[in-house]
Amino acid sequence: MSLVSFADVVHQSISFDPSTPCGSLILELLDTKWMQRLRDISQTANTRLVFMFSEHSRFGHSLGVAYLSNLLMEKLARHFKEDIEKYRLAVCAASLLHDLAHIAPGSHTAYKTWFPGQKDEHETLLLRVLSEDQEISSILLNKGSDLLEQVQAIISESNEVPPWTWELISGGGWNADRGNWCVVDSILAGVSYGKYNIPALIESIVLTPKKHLALKENRLDAMMHFAVSRHALYKQLYQHRVLLAADMLNKAIVQRARDLSSKLNFADDTMQEVLRAKGVKELSLRAIFRMSEAWWRYHLYQWRDSKDTILSDLCTRLLFRELLKTVRVQENEDSEETREYAKECVIKAGFDPRYYFHEVSTFDTQSGDMGHSMKVLMDNGNLLKLSEAEPLFEALIKESANSKKHWFVMPSEAKILMGRKR
Repeated sequence: MSLVSFADVVHQSISFDPSTPCGSLILELLDTKWMQRLRDISQTANTRLVFMFSEHSRFGHSLGVAYLSNLLMEKLARHFKEDIEKYRLAVCAASLLHDLAHIAPGSHTAYKTWFPGQKDEHETLLLRVLSEDQEISSILLNKGSDLLEQVQAIISESNEVPPWTWELISGGGWNADRGNWCVVDSILAGVSYGKYNIPALIESIVLTPKKHLALKENRLDAMMHFAVSRHALYKQLYQHRVLLAADMLNKAIVQRARDLSSKLNFADDTMQEVLRAKGVKELSLRAIFRMSEAWWRYHLYQWRDSKDTILSDLCTRLLFRELLKTVRVQENEDSEETREYAKECVIKAGFDPRYYFHEVSTFDTQSGDMGHSMKVLMDNGNLLKLSEAEPLFEALIKESANSKKHWFVMPSEAKILMGRKR
């Protein structure tokens, strides 16, 4: 049976062998409705308003993660075959399905949009899909009586499975998930700093006696290449001030829609359910399935025609890139005094600050997560933290923690009244 191949922006082509258990499972899961739905879930949300080619979906990313996971397991199986083969099928499935329950608009951005201040729950929602969706659960059960439970344990990062099974997908530092989006998002944004040496990194990963993933000392350079690439992507792409300001329009639109409630000119059954919900866990699986980018944008176009001038204006701004502006809060400024003055300017310019005044900040992407990165297996057999094995990594963590920026977000008319250029 011939390989099934997919064109890919990172590897040019990625292939799966339908004659192997993993290849067969991945290809079967690909055809499910929940997987195909990911074609209409944006990977990078409003990033396309800043980097024009950044229009890709969770579908391609999920396929790329499954491919990277397979590559790493093939390498590990050369020396740890018994450990790998026992869970290989479950890791294949979990790596493909890991983002299955993301919602629009824009995956992670959706939580800032619908439920500000609440944590991302897409893994929790995924466990619901695995339990309640017959199409996916039947495929997994047909492949093995305990396969569904193994996949659920991996997604949950449970002690019931060896730690390498979930570290490969969601562990701190490098994993197959980040290993894919770091390069894909970089390429499709038209920037070069997200690329790193994938083959060198994969070849250097081993299992420890306690079944954790570890990096051999001789390829510390490959891990640092990835860490610097990820750091640059966050600073220059994901935390771009214009992107952060655009996300505030999402938040303001939903806030206005909730405030209008029954006075909305249009809201389908799913939208009504979402607007009523206090959190994503209250939503039905049917509503979660229907929360696609097309659904979101259809409501934006409908609301643009609303008689409510605030809702109409906010939707017009997001649809046609008439974005709110940013004002940088300098370190030597009295932020509270500047905040009050900024709000006064928003009101003076004729806008309601509940919808037209926001605050955004960059956030530390390294300290918490990369502190749990895989250990380094030194040539003398010792296991060290990455920051202990490589001083440059410690410097990167400190830079990330100490270089935070803060902006006020407002209409251009208010920014002019403030007399600020930046």
